[in-house]
Amino acid sequence: MCGHASGVTPPRFSRRRMLQALAGGVGGVLLAGAAGLPRAARAEMTSETLGLSQGGIPVSVFWVGSGARAVVVQGAFHGGPEINTSYLAFRLRDYFAANPDQIPAGLRLGFIPEANPDGIALDSRQYLSGVDPNRNWDTPDWQSDAYDSNGVLRRGLGGPYPMSEPETRWLAEWLLALRPEAVVQYHSRGGFVLGSRELGERYSAASGYVLPPARPPGQQGTGLLPYRATGSLGRWLGLQGIPSVFVELSNYSDPEFSRNLAGLLAVLRALV
Repeated sequence: MCGHASGVTPPRFSRRRMLQALAGGVGGVLLAGAAGLPRAARAEMTSETLGLSQGGIPVSVFWVGSGARAVVVQGAFHGGPEINTSYLAFRLRDYFAANPDQIPAGLRLGFIPEANPDGIALDSRQYLSGVDPNRNWDTPDWQSDAYDSNGVLRRGLGGPYPMSEPETRWLAEWLLALRPEAVVQYHSRGGFVLGSRELGERYSAASGYVLPPARPPGQQGTGLLPYRATGSLGRWLGLQGIPSVFVELSNYSDPEFSRNLAGLLAVLRALV
């Protein structure tokens, strides 16, 4: 969304640590020492590498549960400025690892807490190339020149062509092969929910985040943003027939764990 909110400032990392992370390609190094980050019940989860960022950092998904049907939970797509969404994804992962009985039968959860590790390292919303991760998807409204979170039209923000970024391509390939039951995306700081209508309604009712009224057929936009978010992952998922929930936390610092746990549980129960 916009500039940093007042209050607690998101963590900053030293130049040395940034460069070590970018050069070393060790997933999770950026957040491993973050204060307050809970440790996972590691025996109850598995992980896999989805691909490498442009800076050479592996992007991992952590699996909890053993059901055949997958639900994907994504944080920090917009890197360091939305670092609280990474903390949230880690905390949700650890909660379900410690409480596997809360995962409905038949489901398994895949958590991607650091979807844009280069952006975390450099405190940037973009990939290393300067392309916005949420403006690069192959949708009918994709544009190379796209609006940023401050409503400023920026040249090349959507990439030179749809799916131009390696991160976009390998994530798309993985999602199409997986065909998850739903993808839950965490962003900040709008304080609202978008996405597939039924799941959005369940999430909104349980979490208290605002859900805008349903749009008339053929009408685009939500009225919640003063700009068009073109080439978005959420719209691409809809075109592939994959339900999604787009959650905007209400600030840039607090993961708002309790209300998002309630929202995610409501979505999981709606899927069974």
